[in-house]
Amino acid sequence: METTTPAPSGMNVFSRIFNVFVSPSRTFEALIAKPDWLTPVLVMVMLFLAAGIPLSDLIQREQAKAARAAIMKSDRIPQGQREQIADQQVEMMKRFWVVGFGIGIAAVVILFFIGALFLWFSGNMMGGKVSYMVVLSVLGYSLMIDIVASAVKVPLMAVKQSLRVDTGLGLLIPDTDLTSPLYVFLSKFDLFTFWQLSVLVIGLSMVYKFSTAKSASLVVGLWLLWVLAQTGLAAVGIRFS
Repeated sequence: METTTPAPSGMNVFSRIFNVFVSPSRTFEALIAKPDWLTPVLVMVMLFLAAGIPLSDLIQREQAKAARAAIMKSDRIPQGQREQIADQQVEMMKRFWVVGFGIGIAAVVILFFIGALFLWFSGNMMGGKVSYMVVLSVLGYSLMIDIVASAVKVPLMAVKQSLRVDTGLGLLIPDTDLTSPLYVFLSKFDLFTFWQLSVLVIGLSMVYKFSTAKSASLVVGLWLLWVLAQTGLAAVGIRFS
């Protein structure tokens, strides 16, 4: 008896997520037929909670350490007042930890929507014609690679008791230079990031019907602009700290 293969649009959410890792084109075929941006948003929030709650003490300690170090090195604060101001800053961070955690979640979601907007606008300017919701869905599912990244990095952070777990060029920078623009730049060249970018190139080449090279130029070009923007912000932070 002849069997029929279910239409891609009939894939359930678990199949879509699974296929991102083993056969991305199947997931993107389903998303072209039926966009889904809500699932990626829910996964982002769950990953943020899954990493943030178990590591909350470590995150607070490292944030407090970084804030104290910045204040103690600041030439804008009289030396005799630095210790007191550092103590006040750390206490305030502890008091408003939950608020900061909520802001972090909101920032991740907002950046997701903004990133998709840049991809959608740039792709349409390059000759494509796709709805924003489709691009949003493709970007969201490419970010599912963070599931594996978190599964690898969060346990290592807990074991090492350090938020620094590099799986890319960030390994070249010593622990003493983690706030340097060079570290911020190199740390973005990460194995999991390259995996995400590759999946995103596949997705956009399918939805826009671009060649792989054209889709890669769109994705890598915007990603490099984002990396340079973060590096510039790090340099400005050092300049005014």
